Amino acid sequence: MRGLRTLLAWLCAVKCPGAGQEVYSISPDSKVKAGCSSLIKSLALAMAASLRPSPKTYLIIFLALSFLSGVNAYGGSSDFSLREKDVDRAESIVGKLRRLEQSRTESADLRSQRKLFEKMYPGLFIQVAELRAGDLKTDLTTAIFLDEEAWREMFESNSAEPDCKDELREVYAKLCVENQGGTVANFLRAKARLHTRWAEALINDYHGIKDAATTATLAEMRRERRNDLVLAKQAVTALKSLEKKVCDYSSLAEFEEHQRLARVPFERLSEDVAGMLQSVDRVLLSLPRSPLFYSLYHARNSYVDGLFWWQKTYRRSQLVVDVNSFNEPDETHVSKLDANVVNYTAAINWRKAIKHTREAVNMIEALKI
Repeated sequence: MRGLRTLLAWLCAVKCPGAGQEVYSISPDSKVKAGCSSLIKSLALAMAASLRPSPKTYLIIFLALSFLSGVNAYGGSSDFSLREKDVDRAESIVGKLRRLEQSRTESADLRSQRKLFEKMYPGLFIQVAELRAGDLKTDLTTAIFLDEEAWREMFESNSAEPDCKDELREVYAKLCVENQGGTVANFLRAKARLHTRWAEALINDYHGIKDAATTATLAEMRRERRNDLVLAKQAVTALKSLEKKVCDYSSLAEFEEHQRLARVPFERLSEDVAGMLQSVDRVLLSLPRSPLFYSLYHARNSYVDGLFWWQKTYRRSQLVVDVNSFNEPDETHVSKLDANVVNYTAAINWRKAIKHTREAVNMIEALKI
């Protein structure tokens, strides 16, 4: 999956000018962009056909297509005015989500429900990824991810009940209580319907519908956007606790000069990353799929990936033999990877984590009301 994610990003990216920069941007040539977009869409559909679709597969598809949407996916503000073509796409998406919901309530035939599900996905991810950044895209993206997860829970016959005490967001906690005795799939659908309702209110507002129900729904959605910032600050606090514990090098030369990955021992950093994951993952489960979510998500993953690579060389340096590892040869030795290259890969991930955390901080500041 790491290699596929890199390939999708590389296909339509060009190196930005400037020594030492590692920022990528879409080529301004519209013909190149259109060709790349078509290629990525084909790849996305091929992935769904050739691999067993999974939440990670769909996330990579969505991120790759958002990368091609022509909008700065990591911009600070989501205050973009709606465009007619985005509203048309959004109405189509809402219609498909309603059709999926209708098929579940009107038919007990799991086979026909699965057939419709496979017809709709991953197409819904492709459609929503092409929307312009803003509240409409945020809520529909969130609804689609929640809906897809709910269907997967149902197909796997998971009858577990949700744990309401873990809900950080009051509006979700209320839905959870109302779903008392229901399954996780039912709760996920309730959350998906909530975000779909918010998206419909935005569509209605665009069409000039200003009735009491639309006005109240929009007010609720905007209150929750402010709550997003409160929750995101909690995740930022957890992420920033790691910043001073890892080494942030601006270049390969600086790394080669110091040859140090962290200011604390490996074991200590492993414990701290585990603690960070508990805090950040709880927040991510309560955040909608907005640019702010993805900055936090990428920061979280970059710390995890960095620790993954450091472990490769740390384990070799300790020369510790585990009885369970006789059938697991040292990957760096078998693949003849240079330990310094592996360590620099870890250092690059630290730098990315810090960069994405700062992006999140900047977004929070820009989105304050």
